[in-house]
Amino acid sequence: MYELRSSEFFSDRPSAAGNPPGADVKPVDLQPGMMVSLVSFQGEKEFQATAVNDRSCVHFSCLFRGAVDVAFGCRGFRLETGNLLTSYAPGEKFCLNLPGNYQNVELMVTPDALSALAGSGYDRIGGDIFRGFCVYRNGNNRRACDAAARLARLMEGDRSQRLLIHAAALEFLAWHLDAYQSEDEGGAPLSLRERKLLAVARERLLQDLSNPPTIAELARETGLNQLKLKRGFKALFGHSVYALFQRERMDRARVLLQQNKVTETAMMLGYSNVSHFSAAFRKQFGVLPREARRGALD
Repeated sequence: MYELRSSEFFSDRPSAAGNPPGADVKPVDLQPGMMVSLVSFQGEKEFQATAVNDRSCVHFSCLFRGAVDVAFGCRGFRLETGNLLTSYAPGEKFCLNLPGNYQNVELMVTPDALSALAGSGYDRIGGDIFRGFCVYRNGNNRRACDAAARLARLMEGDRSQRLLIHAAALEFLAWHLDAYQSEDEGGAPLSLRERKLLAVARERLLQDLSNPPTIAELARETGLNQLKLKRGFKALFGHSVYALFQRERMDRARVLLQQNKVTETAMMLGYSNVSHFSAAFRKQFGVLPREARRGALD
């Protein structure tokens, strides 16, 4: 049994220890919080492996060659050639049955970087990331697969094509994200008990805007299951859990900027990257934080 760790397959110096024979890994670091890797196996026999997501990133992949059986928890499915897979599962272990002849391209993006890059498109997946776990398999999507193929061809060539690789990765990300589908937000009318519990959940969510609980934690603390929590927020408050939190976070940022610098405000609200904070602020208010602060000080 081989253990495949995401930190090794997105590094220029992947560990050889424990990797299957015939593994060829070509990683490219594109920008802070965004990496891509082309992984190929050229062997004669099938083998089993455990894949560990040891980084808190969203993975977008496209399988070019081979078929892979995937199992995690009590769930399982089969990835066929041309299938897309979106996953956000920090620390989760996936059991894989891989063919000897296999090739896959995988893009890894931190949630903050994804939010800054995707703009309003992030809302499609933001709630599931906020929940702390999502695994979504999509059948053949022509545009995403074509973009993945262009990306792979560039990665197989000269590394001097870095700018083209970056552009192709963004195209792949755009079509991949466009194909993503979250859980249904519909549902039956809310009971009085559910409304009260949702109010408690909202209060807990906004208690610390720098370190919010996950949807799983909110569900445990309120006694509502995750699906009722997600549907309830949309029905009662008019926003998803993530969108409501982000709106409150940015409203708080606008107040903090009256007395604090941009970097200080970003750190107070739990951002490790100031550019990601600036992108989120601009998305909500149409201006950059430094412009809002300058206006407050005028």
